[in-house]
Amino acid sequence: MIRAVMFDMGGTLEDVFSDGVSDNNTAEALYKILQSHDIQVPYDAKTLWAKVGPQINAYKKQSEITLRELKPEEIWVDYGFRDIPVDKEKLAACAEEIAHMWETTYYHRSLRPHAAEMLKGLKEDLGLHISVVSNTGSLFQVFSILQEYGIRQYFDEINLSSITGYRKPHPHIFNIALQQAGFSPEECAFVGDTVSRDVVGPRKMGYGKVFQITSFLTPLKDTGNYEGFAPDYKISDIYDVYTILKKDLGK
Repeated sequence: MIRAVMFDMGGTLEDVFSDGVSDNNTAEALYKILQSHDIQVPYDAKTLWAKVGPQINAYKKQSEITLRELKPEEIWVDYGFRDIPVDKEKLAACAEEIAHMWETTYYHRSLRPHAAEMLKGLKEDLGLHISVVSNTGSLFQVFSILQEYGIRQYFDEINLSSITGYRKPHPHIFNIALQQAGFSPEECAFVGDTVSRDVVGPRKMGYGKVFQITSFLTPLKDTGNYEGFAPDYKISDIYDVYTILKKDLGK
């Protein structure tokens, strides 16, 4: 019997996408943060991001291979600004602010339609344990945006790669989530938008149910061969998580 439901964040609870506008906005926002902390760089905003952005993307590609997540100060000092003359001590001090900005500016984010109603049904009607298991380079962004969306109260735990040091589909991040929730894998359902992270990981751990809802990120991340890994349910409306589990639980 399913007693807990774990959710990916970006692409699952949220609709996310990036475009040229978000890229330009990130360049300007990064420059403003540096100025606010009196951090001098020998470039304008656009030139700076043209140098920093590819380094951040290189880190992201590496982390998807190693499945290890560094802390914000390591990501931005050791990768983003690796070859840029800058006060690294000042940069490290505001690295979380930069990471938070990047997560919320480089990606346009909005709460999926019916997500709030779905979470309320899982918690208040079905009495299920609810948590987030998400890959992110920011320590606090997920906490704050759940609060902004008005859904923070539905979550019992929030497990982030930036805190655990492990990225999905590494088994450690799922095991940490299971240990915190206090349930066996068979008692848990997982909901995500990618096979590579959100189906492969829970399947290998033996989760009882796996849901997939596609997003802007799905074709970008699911570029490998995942034969033998399939969700129990492919859904287009996240509210279906509630209706399917309600039926499965006989309520």
